[in-house]
Formats: sequence, C-alpha cells, structure tokens
Amino acid sequence: METPQTALRNILLLRLGRICLPPARPVLQPEEVVQAFEIELAALGYVFSSQLAGRLRTLEDGELRDCREWLLDTIAVHLGSDRYHDPLFKNFPHRVPPDTFDLWLDRVLVHFLQRPKQPCLFCHQVGTTHVLSPCLHVICDRCFDASLFTACPVCGGKTEESQFYLQIPPEAPATPRKQGASAAPKLKLLHLAEDPLEAATELFERLCRRPQALAPADREALVVLVEELGDGVFAAVPEKIPVRENVALVFGGLLKRFPPERVLATARPFIKTATDVLRLIAAYSDADVSLQRTFKVMPVQREVPLSPTRWFGRFAKFLQQPHSVHVDVSVHIGQYRFKVARLPRPLRRALLGMLESFAAEYLYEDLQRHRSYWVWVGEFLHPHEYADRFPKVADGFAMLRKKDPRGQKTERYPSFAARLEDALAANDSRRVLDLLASRPGELGRRFDHALRRLDENGRFQLLEQFASAAGRLSAPVLLTLLRHLPLREKPVPRRIFWPKGGQSRGVSAEDRRAPLPLHTIAAALAVVEAELLLRYAERPALADLVLDRDLAQVVAPFNERTASPAAVALPRGSRVHLPDGKMLRLFLHWCQPAAGQRTDIDLSIVFFGDEWDYRGVCSYYALALELPGVGKVAQSSGDFTSAPFPDGASEFVDLDLEKARTAGFRWAVMVVNAFSGLPFSELERAYAGLMVRDSAAGLRFDPQTVELKFQITGHNGIFLPMAVDLESRTLHWLDTFSKGGLAFNNVANSKSAIARICPEMIDYFARGSRASLYDLGILHAAARAQRVFLREENGEIQRIDRRPGESPGDFLRRLWAEAGSPAEPVELRVPLLALLYRGDLELPDGAEAYALFRETTKAALAPGDLI
Repeated sequence: METPQTALRNILLLRLGRICLPPARPVLQPEEVVQAFEIELAALGYVFSSQLAGRLRTLEDGELRDCREWLLDTIAVHLGSDRYHDPLFKNFPHRVPPDTFDLWLDRVLVHFLQRPKQPCLFCHQVGTTHVLSPCLHVICDRCFDASLFTACPVCGGKTEESQFYLQIPPEAPATPRKQGASAAPKLKLLHLAEDPLEAATELFERLCRRPQALAPADREALVVLVEELGDGVFAAVPEKIPVRENVALVFGGLLKRFPPERVLATARPFIKTATDVLRLIAAYSDADVSLQRTFKVMPVQREVPLSPTRWFGRFAKFLQQPHSVHVDVSVHIGQYRFKVARLPRPLRRALLGMLESFAAEYLYEDLQRHRSYWVWVGEFLHPHEYADRFPKVADGFAMLRKKDPRGQKTERYPSFAARLEDALAANDSRRVLDLLASRPGELGRRFDHALRRLDENGRFQLLEQFASAAGRLSAPVLLTLLRHLPLREKPVPRRIFWPKGGQSRGVSAEDRRAPLPLHTIAAALAVVEAELLLRYAERPALADLVLDRDLAQVVAPFNERTASPAAVALPRGSRVHLPDGKMLRLFLHWCQPAAGQRTDIDLSIVFFGDEWDYRGVCSYYALALELPGVGKVAQSSGDFTSAPFPDGASEFVDLDLEKARTAGFRWAVMVVNAFSGLPFSELERAYAGLMVRDSAAGLRFDPQTVELKFQITGHNGIFLPMAVDLESRTLHWLDTFSKGGLAFNNVANSKSAIARICPEMIDYFARGSRASLYDLGILHAAARAQRVFLREENGEIQRIDRRPGESPGDFLRRLWAEAGSPAEPVELRVPLLALLYRGDLELPDGAEAYALFRETTKAALAPGDLI
C-alpha cells in the first residue's frame, strides 16, 4: 500500500499518535540506527512503540531519512519548537539588565540625539558607533554590550544578518542536561498505523457524526480527509450528518473533483434549506462555511496623541516636539461576501433547481436570513436567466433586491424571529407554541426565554411540547440545558453570552431574568436527562467504563468554532492543576509576512490580589518584577518590536509560582497584546504557549516541558489565554479576547478590562454553567456500562456495578450519589470505554479511549465524539 500524502500523515500522527509506514519487509537497518532516531525523538517528548521501532528497521536508507526529517519537523512545529526562538537578550534568563531609569534614558537619548560618525554621547569615543539596518539607530559597541542582544538595543527591531555588531556567535555544542534542569517528563508513545486508509475513514466518519460545529483544526482535518479519500468518500458518508457546516465541507470538497450530478445526487438528502446551498457554494469556493462576516484589511494612518502623564509625552514636551505621533495601523473592514469560484452552467442549473424544490415560505425566509451574501452570490448564479424554469427562485431574489427585474418594488418576507417576537409581545401562547413546534431547534434555544414570557398555563403546554420534541433536539442543546436549568432558581452574579463569530468574546451583563419555578425546572430536567440517556443507550453496550474524576475540571467542548488551535485540545473554561515546586516559562512567537508591515506583539504577565486588585506586571516596560525579601517573581526576555520573515521573533517570561504566592499575589494572567502593525490573523504565523519546568536552567526552549501550545488568531488587540490561581496552583484556560485599541495595547491601558473579564469568566465556569467531560462520562456509564471504575486523583479506583434489571435513570442517580467501593486488581473487559485525564493506563486491545494528555494510551476519541 502506498504511503498517504503528507497532510494525511500529519493528521494521523498528531490526532491519533499513529505513523504510516510501508508494509513489513526483511530487516535492513541495524538496531543502533533506530536507537539514534529514538534519542532525537525523546528530546521532543515522544517514543516509539516496540512494534513501530521494529517496522522502522525494515526501511531503506532513503525512506528512513525521509521519515526522520518529516517526523522530527512535524512534532517540533506542533510543540512550537522550531528554530525561531532567540530572545532579545541572548543569555536569558541570565544577564538580563533590569529596566532601570538609566537604561531607559540611554535608549531614549540614543534614539533622538545619537548621530553617525560622531563621538558617542556617553563614552565620547570616536569610531565605536555603528548604524544598524533597517532601523538606522546609531549604537556604540562600548556602551551597549553586544553579547547581550539579538536585535537593536534601542528599538528592539530585528536587524539584518549582515550586521556585524549584532552577529550571534555559533551555539556551543549540545551538552547533557544540567543537574536541576527540568526533569524528563513522561514520554508520549507513538504507534504504527497498520491500515492508514481504515484509520482515515474511521476518523472521517467520526468528524461527520459530530453534533456541533467543528473546531478550526477539525475543519482542516475534514477537508484534508475528503481530498485524500477521494472516491471512497461516497461509500464512507454516514446516514446522518448532524451539522450543516460539515455537510457543506464534505460535498463542497467533492464538487471540486467529481461531476455535479454525481455529487448532488448523494448530497440531496442532506441539503434541506437555502442556507445549506449557500454553505455548499462557500465550501466549493474555499470560503468560510459558517457564513460569518469576512474582513478585509486596510492600512490607515492615524494621529495618536501622546499621553501627558506617560514618559514619552513628558519627554516630547521637554524636547518641544509635537504631542502626537502618526501611526500606521491595519483596520479590519467587515463584509458579507466571499470570492466565489467559477460556477459552470450545469452546476448553476443544479443549484437553482435545488433552491426551487424548497417550499416558498421557507425559501424566501432563508434567503433573507443571509440577504447580503445572497445578493452577492446572485451575481454569479444569474437566477433571472432561468426565471421561467425556476420562478420561485426568481421571486426570492427579487425580494432580496427589493425590486424585480421590471423595477417594481417588492416586499420583504417576515422572518421567523420577527413573527415569534410579535407573538411573545402579544402574549399569544397558542401562536408561540405553534411557531416553536415547527422548529425544534428554536424551541430548545429559546426554551428559557419562552418560559419566562408565558403564563402558568402557557408554561405547562410548553413543557408538554418540549417533552414531545426532545428527540429532535441536538445533543449540545440538551447538554447546555442540563447545566443551565439548575442555575435558574435565582439570578446569577453576571450573565455571559457567547455571540456567534469568528473568535471568542464572552459578553457579560447584569442578570435581570425572572427566576423559574422549581417545579418547572425539575420537570424540564427530567425530560433532558431521560432523552440524553435514551440517546446514549443507542450506542454499543459496554462491559466496562473507566472514568477519571479529574475530568470534572475539563469542560465539555462548546462554541468550538472559535477555539484556538492547540497542541493539547483543552476546551475553553477547563482547569489544570500545576505540580508543586514548578516554575512556568511562557513563550510567544510571531512572524510578519514576507511583504508585511512591521509588527510588534508583546507578552506579559499581570498580577492581581484576592479581590482582583492590580499588584504588578512583568512586560516590555517592566522587564523584571523583583520585590524586597521575596526576590525575582517574574523575568521577561526582552521586547522585540518587529518579526521579519522568515525567522520572526520570540519572547519569553519566567514566572516563579512560589515567590509569586509569597509576595501575596493571588492571580497571574497571561496577556498577549497587539501593540502595532498587522492583526494576529494577518501574520505569517503567531503562537504562544506554556512550559512547566523544575527551574530556569537547561534548554531555553525545552519541548519536553511544553504543556500547552496554541495559535493566536483573530483581529482584536488583546488575547487572554489563561489565568493561574496561585493559591490552589490551578491554571484556568480562558481562550478569550478583549477588543482593545487599533494600536498601543499593553497591560497599563487594559488592566481594568482584564480585571473584569477574567473573574467573570472564571466564576461562570466555576458555578457549573457548562457540562464537564465527567458529566458526559457518567451519562455514558449509566446508559451503556455494566461496570464503572472511577479513578481518583491519587490513583485509587472505586468500582460501581449495575444491578440486575437496573434502569439507566436509576443507575445514573446511584452513580451521582455513591462513592463506590475500592476495586481490587481486576482484568478490564471489552467492549471498554476509557475516559482519562492522563493516558497512562494500559488497556486491552479493542478498547476505545479519550485522554486529555495522551501519553502511552492509544486515545483515538476526541471530546466531540462523546457528545
């Protein structure tokens, strides 16, 4: 069997931990060659299974060399461990100068006053100054120690490689890890992909069956799988694809390679609305199938006044310079259109025919739901060329344009939302119930809203309707209601909304909702629980289920469309315990496009007290946070103000957790600020992450210690990935943005927003507003398993057995109430499902597993597969 394409190999490696190799042959390589390969791989935190190591010995020299290069490069990029990690100060974390007033003054005076071929302002020597390119600052090699810097000491901008003054000396030969450096963590096990095509097909089917919108990495994987499986996709398409966006990705990809009549014949049962057709056109055009607003980047120049209370404002006044500066910034202009691919005439006729087949009422309303997109796409579909053949479509587009081809004005068709709001405002219970009955999805999403607006009799009828329609509600909606309804007994401190969009910006507001009656909550919860158990009971029965209690800290994925692509798929709102005695090294890397403008991004840690009162910062304007009697709490590696292609720039910040707590700090928040230049989404690459280390000694970037690595996307100015509770040593994964300004974003001008957003988000998830993976595991256990093994944080295992004839509902209540009895060593039976926090459990062949941190377990499942 031929080796799959690189994109497919990457997916199987990074998602399943499996490597594709040619079929077994006689051994060609000595054992020492593969052992040398394993040593290199272990430096990245991975190791081969014995079966995989044996197969590697059967490769020819060229095959083994190619496999080594591909595997090491792919894993290095996955962890953020590429060659682009030189900090501003070469010897970070040692010999980093404090950001004192003298250092600042030297940099400012050089910036404004130093001239080439003139004596140095400070040492007065002639011939010691050098003009750096491209920033043109004049630097004295006696006053600024060249051994400390990898960029211009004044502005932090990267210099050209030909600059002799800032030449970086060759790195010293690699040395063994020093005593006291980060101890080697558990290595992650890589396995042999026995049948890559079967594994790819299985992954394709699982992604298609996901009941919620895919995360960006999952969307990319689905597109690659459709392309690589080709003709095999037709046979692998499941009977049901719950998410309309996934339907578009699958069949839009097929339309690029196969005749429209073949593709649309298979797609027709899945395409039920005009919006489905629009998404299909978007996928065919390689556009965003979520139909979010797209953005066009426009460079503009803005005049920004200098703050009279900041040092640069005071210094400008002292020099009698203008009190404002002109700044080049990039502005995102929103638009509802995408570049439409060429639509051949047969494809246009087929698409118009699909639109014509829909009932007029739904067609007209659906066209107006995405009016701007349809007006644009209509320019390429030419519906009025076929007005006689497809009259409903022609009328629908005339409504969109508000005039028909003869110039006569047309009226807009009233939307479902408008009709529902009118019925609620008129307190017309019958009309409200009739409207919601026609659309079960809207019934689930507006259930709380309708309960608040209806009288007692109307609520009773709505509950009956909800019970009869529960089977047609999506699993994510049911899981949301499972945790949302118990909180509706009384107002919550703050409401959090998650608007649909291209990135996560949780919006908060005062909770002014009227509480729901307890009997109403109980009745609705009974319906939700019964439906979820019934739905999960339809999946294959299990002999055993193993569940880690630590998964109670991991939120079941929601709003995945905006999740940041990451090496570890940690759902937003989850919590991770940090080991005792460790320090954190945060890292940030970004690179401007080859022809992109100069871009400055900053990595900071900001500290707060118990009441989220500001306590201090480690950032570009405060390189070290050092306190008397405590020592150095945090240390920055320096501030780069540009990241030229192809090397880019990297910044680090070290955080000593013990000293931070000794100093009386409670919260430490990681902040990534767009200070100037291009937005995050327009950069060649931008990512950040976290290393958990024993000390600052050892490798500057040690991939074995990378706990989290995530991409930075979006166009807002402030990214808040995580907050650390220093008291409980808990990392809260927030993955949210704050809008910020077009430029000059930093902690100093955003700390009030940070002190508002972070506690609101942490409280929202802490009060159980979202279901956890532990909740999901308990539901699966009650619906499917005969024996349940609950693994505690200390490794102890409790066992609970299903009683003869016990119903899923009764077993669920017992699983929630009982602690279980200590389990003696027992052989696990298949069918087996293991839901693990860390994949360090040996499982029998044929078991299915999910592991948040994949280590040795073959964990093929993702959280979305459990919903």
